[in-house]
Amino acid sequence: MWYSVRSISKPKNLQNAFELSQISGNAIYGGGSYLVAEKNENIHTLIDINHLIGNNIQCSYEKVSIDAGVSLQQFIDEVTTINSNCRLLSGVRYATPSKNIRNQRCFGGELGQNRPNSDILVFLHAINAELTVVTKNESKVKINDWDGIGIIKNVTYYPKKIDSVEIVRHAPIPSASSIVCVVCTKENDALRVSIGGRCKIIQTFTIPAQDFNDDKIEQIASNSIKFFETDHMGSLEFKKLLIATLIKRAGDNL
Repeated sequence: MWYSVRSISKPKNLQNAFELSQISGNAIYGGGSYLVAEKNENIHTLIDINHLIGNNIQCSYEKVSIDAGVSLQQFIDEVTTINSNCRLLSGVRYATPSKNIRNQRCFGGELGQNRPNSDILVFLHAINAELTVVTKNESKVKINDWDGIGIIKNVTYYPKKIDSVEIVRHAPIPSASSIVCVVCTKENDALRVSIGGRCKIIQTFTIPAQDFNDDKIEQIASNSIKFFETDHMGSLEFKKLLIATLIKRAGDNL
C-alpha cells in the first residue's frame, strides 16, 4: 500500500475488527481507495474485513438493503436493471464520477469516511436511512442519530414510506464534487432537507410541508451557512444564496 504499512490483520469477526481498529496505528481496510488517497503515515497495520462483510443488494419499492461490501459500481450495474428510477443512482454517480474508483469504493467505506461532499451521504441523511453498526455488539441506528463509531454492516431504507425525493447540486463541472448538495424528501406531510458539500458536516432540517416558504428557506440557509467557509469556490454570501436557491428548487420539484 505505502511504506508505513507493516502488516495486514484478518480478524475472525467484525467485533474483533472493531476492537483492533481502536488501537493507534490501525485502520480498517475494505476497498482501500480512501486509504491510498490519504496515505496516512501513522498507519502501520491494516485490518482486512473484506471476508466479513456482505456484498448483496435488495432493491424494491418495499425495501432497499445494501451490504457494506457493495461497491458503488456494483450498485449502479445491478440497480439500473431493477429500478432505473432509483434516486440514489444519481447520488452514487455524482459522488464518484470515475468508474474505476467506483469499482474500488464501497458503501461501508463511504459511510465510514463520512465526507460531507458525498452526494450518497446527503441522500442517506435526507431519507434518514437505517444503519446496522457493529462495535462490541451489533445494533441498528438511524443515520441522523449515528455518532460515527463502529463498522457499518448494512444500510437500509424503505422507499414506500417516502412520498418523493429530489436531489439538486452545484459543482464547477458535473464530474466535480459538490460545492453544495441539497436533498429534499417528503414524508407524512413533512419535508426533510439535508445539506452537504464543501462544508464541515451534513445538516438535516425537518419542517411541516405547509411551512415550506421563502422565509423558512431563508432561515434554513442562514443556519446551514455557519458550517461553510469562504474559499476559491465563493464567498459565504454566494454560498448562502446558492443553498437557498437549491432548497427552493428541490422543494418545488417534490
